[in-house]
Amino acid sequence: MIINLSSLIAAFSFCIYVFFIIFGISSRKERVSISFLIYMVMMALWSLGAFMAYSNIGFISLSDAIKIKLVGLLGAPFAIFATLLYFSKSQKKLFRSFLYIGYGLYAYLLYLNFSGSIVENIWFEGLDYHYTLGQDALIVYSLAYVYLLLAILLLLKEQKVNKNKFQKRALRLMLVGVVVLMVGVLAYLYEPVGRYPVDMIAAMINSSIIFFTIYKYKLIHYSSAVFNMILGSLVAAFSSIIYMLFFIFLFKLDLYVPNSTLILLALCLGICSALIFGPLRTAMQTLLEHFSGGRSFLYYRELRNFSTKLTSIVKLEELSKLIVDNVIPALKLEWAFVLLNEYRSQNFRVIASHGLDFIQEQGNQNPSNQVLVPKSSPFVQAYQNRASQEEQVYSQWNIGIMLIKGQKHQTVLASLVLPLKFKERLNGFIILGPRLEKDYYNKYELDVLKFLSDQASVAMENAITYERLRQHQKRLQDANKQLINQRKFEAFFDGIATPISIQDINYNIVTANFAAQRYFEKTQKELIGSKCYKAYFNRDRPCAECLAQDCLHTKLPFNGERQDNRTQLTFSLNFYPIPTQEASLGAFIELFQDISKQKSEQEDTISEEKLAAIGSLVSTIAHEINNPIGGILGTTDLILEEITEGSTIRGYTEDIARYSKSALDFINSLMVYSKKTHTSLEMLNIINVLENSLKMAMRSIDFGSIIVRKSYDSVKEILANSTELQQVFLSLIINAVQAMRSDGVLTLSCRQEGDDVLVLIQDTGIGMRNQKFDRIVNDFLTVEEASSVSGMGLSFANHIVTKYGGRILLSSQPGKGTTFTVILPSAIQDKDRVWFINASEPNQFDDSYYIQRKVLVGEKGYKEETIHRKCDETAFHILAYKGLQPIGTVSIHLSEATGHIPIEENFEIGPYLDGAPYAEIDRLAVTKEERQGFTSFEIMVLSYLYVRGRGAKQIFIDTFADETGLIQMFKKLGFEIIGGYSNPLPCTVLMMNHASTYEQETTKNRLFIKKTLSRLVPKIDFSADEMSYVMKAINQISAISPGKDSVDTKEISSYNLL
Repeated sequence: MIINLSSLIAAFSFCIYVFFIIFGISSRKERVSISFLIYMVMMALWSLGAFMAYSNIGFISLSDAIKIKLVGLLGAPFAIFATLLYFSKSQKKLFRSFLYIGYGLYAYLLYLNFSGSIVENIWFEGLDYHYTLGQDALIVYSLAYVYLLLAILLLLKEQKVNKNKFQKRALRLMLVGVVVLMVGVLAYLYEPVGRYPVDMIAAMINSSIIFFTIYKYKLIHYSSAVFNMILGSLVAAFSSIIYMLFFIFLFKLDLYVPNSTLILLALCLGICSALIFGPLRTAMQTLLEHFSGGRSFLYYRELRNFSTKLTSIVKLEELSKLIVDNVIPALKLEWAFVLLNEYRSQNFRVIASHGLDFIQEQGNQNPSNQVLVPKSSPFVQAYQNRASQEEQVYSQWNIGIMLIKGQKHQTVLASLVLPLKFKERLNGFIILGPRLEKDYYNKYELDVLKFLSDQASVAMENAITYERLRQHQKRLQDANKQLINQRKFEAFFDGIATPISIQDINYNIVTANFAAQRYFEKTQKELIGSKCYKAYFNRDRPCAECLAQDCLHTKLPFNGERQDNRTQLTFSLNFYPIPTQEASLGAFIELFQDISKQKSEQEDTISEEKLAAIGSLVSTIAHEINNPIGGILGTTDLILEEITEGSTIRGYTEDIARYSKSALDFINSLMVYSKKTHTSLEMLNIINVLENSLKMAMRSIDFGSIIVRKSYDSVKEILANSTELQQVFLSLIINAVQAMRSDGVLTLSCRQEGDDVLVLIQDTGIGMRNQKFDRIVNDFLTVEEASSVSGMGLSFANHIVTKYGGRILLSSQPGKGTTFTVILPSAIQDKDRVWFINASEPNQFDDSYYIQRKVLVGEKGYKEETIHRKCDETAFHILAYKGLQPIGTVSIHLSEATGHIPIEENFEIGPYLDGAPYAEIDRLAVTKEERQGFTSFEIMVLSYLYVRGRGAKQIFIDTFADETGLIQMFKKLGFEIIGGYSNPLPCTVLMMNHASTYEQETTKNRLFIKKTLSRLVPKIDFSADEMSYVMKAINQISAISPGKDSVDTKEISSYNLL
């Protein structure tokens, strides 16, 4: 093993970089820089390989040592760039990509290194180190360090725009170190110079620059230990150099002392100097101070230690205890304590003490055990009146201080009082008791205590400030947690779809969730503070069935039911008490749950169970009656055979047979309800079903003086179940008869309209208000409440007719009567066919408003008064039907019709207009069952085609802000959000002033348009004039992208649309 200057320089460089690595991964740091650690690892490998090569250690070959050195030397450029990139905090993709390219290049250089293409040979001639570079050496070094040079230039350009001047200076220093390193590496390419440790010297200079940069600009948060070790290493290195120079001068004539021995000796002496002389100098200085200063030295030493501790403590209790624990042994006192100024209580409190039995160390936080000194105390007043800190240090003996603890008090005699005053604010006192060894304080002791009080005053002020900040921070944290919890509660509260509100004991609304605001059509500002019975049910007193007071009194949950007179919906009202403190008023949670559907289903179930029970009873009775009637009919047949024609008895017998057959027919008709069918379908003549229903009704109730008129046309057969249709007609006939109260005209009619069969049941009863049958059914009104009587229930009848693709219409006038029209599709008609019309007849407008009320008012929270507005009478309404049932609608308002559109009442659209016609697509409503299909999209496409055909350039839409799904559908069509408004709930306004998104010139969009229009157009049943506007828009779209994939308008026009 060769020990010379070259190997020592490499070893020292390795040690420095190892220090950086070890403390670079310290867990106590705020962060760990991986790129910087890799940089240090590369430099350590470089130094390690150089040391093993220069010292020729023997257990590893020289070629392997050089390869280890080259692993670090070639990796250094890429690690340096990564480190500089990290410190510059640049996030540009260009730099990241350049770094990844460097990693790939480094892998290639490693391959050349381990294949022996860089250094071909290495050997020693005596103690001289020699090597021969390979043919790829120049290329390898050029690639690595040209890459580094380009990286540095890029970073320098980036740093020109960096506004952090300290970061700029730090990077400049590190770049200087990199340049020095590059010069050292360049020397390695020239063997006569490279065989000396020029590159290692450059590495050492680089490490010194790194150390200075980190220390000055705090780039890496190392602990103080790493700096002490690095400084110790530097001291050892410089001491070794001094010793070596001395040895060279001393032994320059003695050729028998080898250089390796001198170097090793100098290194050992240098390390010893670093480890021994520093502590030895400190110890000798302490000893001299002790002998020269005597007791003053002890005071100064204790004072220095005490001052050091004072600066590191920020808690009042710890600081006060530290003061007491230090002054008592230093001054040989019987007791001492610290008083703290309690600004809120106008007293001074003993915060730390030692040696006084009256003051208990434990339990001082308990108010009954706290020891206080009132601010009115004479000695406090005396100190507050002093103008300067010097005058406040009393050296006279026996200063009386009265201590108060609860009802007890004690006066103590202090030998000295040190006020803790910061500027003009008196924060407390240090009270010193009698001394054990003497009864005075000399000048030196007073000077020390003066310095102590100054230090303690500043430390006490810092501790008080810290305590205030800590308490303020705790309050902020508590407030922040409370705010977060409140926001979580509000998000959860508003996310519940069921209306919920919180009221106090006086029925005042404390808060209400979004569902409650939406349902009751009031903002939270309008609800909070108002009475719940007034805000929710428009009453001037609490509801009769309200259980809130029972809930608050018993602390138990209660529930009840209430029907809203406004919407006729039935709610389950659930009351839950909220636990509160005893002194506060009670509060409760009220939860509104819509159970209208459940109630309807429950009533239908009860009706079905009643019918089933009646059917079972009828079946039993019919069985018991059929046998006697059969015997009667058999007997009459035998009698008739024995009796001659024209006799009186024969007439009686024929009457008996006729009456028996009538009874048998009645019993058989009743048997229809006792059959448990599976609703099997068959081809039916609707007139026969109607006749059977009439017979059943005439046998069930008394018609009195009612006249029955019939008007039957020839109609097509329908596919249905005769029992279910007979139940429908029987219910409507009985309702009509009971509405006329045994006097009037019952008219039964059947006629064919297209593919539909119409059955009309008309009475001349009392009639009802102008209401639609669908609304009566959905509002859960019985027919008896509305106009006629209660039969099986119109909801059940409507359910059966709807199942067959039909519908029931109601026309009624008060005092004139009611007409129920049952529309059923013929057997050849598709009951699930979806088709679109433009509303032009009163019943079609009623269908549009019915869908709007059902969807927009019932589900989305629109105000009922906004349905069937005055502007809706001039609007263009598109209706979607499935079979005969309306399933969707939309209203189109054109500026050319009225000069304005409804959205202008809530949102300013003037900046978006250019003088051209514009339109609004409004009140899109689709039933819940059809929203998962294409109905909503097809209605919007049809609306867009019609508006575009009418020449509108700007199209506006508004919707509730929380309907994100609907907004996304509008965006896909090409609408853009332009703003919003609140009236009363937040709404989003969208506009389209260009061709739709699907009209863009792409093959995919052309195919989509063709398929959509080809599927949509056969469903349209507009009038010829209105259909022309749709076709005009289709032609415009086809003209934009003509080709084989364009829409075939001739094919579309050939459909029979009328």
